[in-house]
Amino acid sequence: MGGFEGQIAAFAPRQELAGVRGQLAKLQEQLDNAVESEEYVVAAMLRDDLRELRSKDPAAMAASLREELRRHVEREQYGEAARCRDQLMVLRRFLPQYQLAGLWKGNYPNHGEELVRLHYAGDMLYATKITGDEHVPAGEVTFRTDLAMPFDATEQGAAVRGGRGGGDDAGGVRVEVLSISSSGGPEPREVEQFRGEGRIAARGFRHSHYVPGHLFLMDDDVIGFLWLPIGTFVVFSRVPEDGEREAEHSAAAAATLGLSSPDLLAPEAGAMPPPADLDDE
Repeated sequence: MGGFEGQIAAFAPRQELAGVRGQLAKLQEQLDNAVESEEYVVAAMLRDDLRELRSKDPAAMAASLREELRRHVEREQYGEAARCRDQLMVLRRFLPQYQLAGLWKGNYPNHGEELVRLHYAGDMLYATKITGDEHVPAGEVTFRTDLAMPFDATEQGAAVRGGRGGGDDAGGVRVEVLSISSSGGPEPREVEQFRGEGRIAARGFRHSHYVPGHLFLMDDDVIGFLWLPIGTFVVFSRVPEDGEREAEHSAAAAATLGLSSPDLLAPEAGAMPPPADLDDE
């Protein structure tokens, strides 16, 4: 089997993609070091290893197709551009960021556990609240993300551990995703990131607007969204299909609390610290 179908058949299973991408990052670092030290034989071997490993990652193929599509459009080769577009549509079946539709739950600071439903409109992913709160009510979008192009965190120095550090694009927030190694210790893990926008609002859904954010694909059933300017990070876990009806019924039956507090502009992911002369409830 050759051609496009053969390339698809070579993809690693979704559960192995995180490991493949971790190996890719390590090989790329080794290649950069080999080139810098002028070890060209080693560099050539590493390039071959990288090429073989990239063939297992549908995201690498998608990036190549997007670049090919751009070149064909520039040259007005619309037949070839249409082929690339169609192949990119097929690739969505193999890309984790297009497998997120459904019900998710996340723990919002100062609001507790809330339900959101993820759905698509083309390459845009929307998270609509099922459980509302005093900042953003049910039925409103809590964040949205453009999935057309993954964010290259290595260029910006972005990472997630919840600490603060450099990176102008991240508003001073560093995020580093860790996993448990075979030896039992924590180790950084490569995860895909996508630029997006998170909603913030004053109580009563007043002054609602979007601020820059990032979506993190941490696992098939775990994602995170970072509201960049305020450093709020919410982790969401997928609600199993057989539990969706019960979860939505519970959310609909729950009464939203109306708390009296100063009308401060606050992220719907949790209230911002108030000025010193105001009390925060």
